[in-house]
Amino acid sequence: MILLTVAVAMVFTSKCLSLAVSPWVWFSTLVGTSMVAASASVLNQWYERDRDSIMPRTQRRPLPTGRLTSLEASVFGWLLVIIGTLLLGMGSNWTAASVGLTTWFVYCWVYTPMKTWSWWNTAVGTLPGALPVLIGWTAAGGSLWDINGWALTAVVILWQFPHFMAIAWLYRDQYTQAGFRMLTREEPTGIAAAWHAIVPSVCLIPLSMAVLYPSSPAGWFVAFLGALSGWSQLQSSIRFLIARNNDTARKLLRASLVYLPAIMILVVIRWVFL
Repeated sequence: MILLTVAVAMVFTSKCLSLAVSPWVWFSTLVGTSMVAASASVLNQWYERDRDSIMPRTQRRPLPTGRLTSLEASVFGWLLVIIGTLLLGMGSNWTAASVGLTTWFVYCWVYTPMKTWSWWNTAVGTLPGALPVLIGWTAAGGSLWDINGWALTAVVILWQFPHFMAIAWLYRDQYTQAGFRMLTREEPTGIAAAWHAIVPSVCLIPLSMAVLYPSSPAGWFVAFLGALSGWSQLQSSIRFLIARNNDTARKLLRASLVYLPAIMILVVIRWVFL
């Protein structure tokens, strides 16, 4: 998903701003981003190794099972972020590398520790989840301050709320057992989690159309498909509010997993073929 958003952002930038992106920049950006993202995942598991051993969904990870030592994971994680950042900087540009390093820092050292002391961790975690869009945008030559880059970033930020509220509900007991402060633990009825899914889903409908920038009959049709994919996610969020159970949460999770690839594919169709 991360590399999908990066790649789409690069296509979006090159077509929207009429910029040429060399194969080396494509390679450096995608591989460098994958290494930085992998480092964040490794160090997240290194930091949470004791809690991961408690939850059934994470007990089979390499550190809880002893397949890797804590030192091995730590060294691997730091090597990945160093090499990945250098590859981003030298292969694309240092703005993209800075965005990548910021994403890594917020994920590892703000969001991850925050999971044990505030349910706001999910909102904070949407930032590193969405900033890879700006890695792709700036790597392809776009400005960090361009509204178009931030509009696509906002799509990914808002998408994460219904996505993670569904996960937080499905694994609420395991999160509570491991000591994570999720919204579904603080407000166990699920009403707050449902509204945290509904409001962003509502906002995503007009925003989905905006990033598709309809300017022709075909463009309006593509924008309609974007709104339709957002509407499907909103419907699943409303169903979860009405009946807060594992079945509706799984359907919301599936709807979110359909929406993001769908809107990204539509962005490519809009800016490459129309």
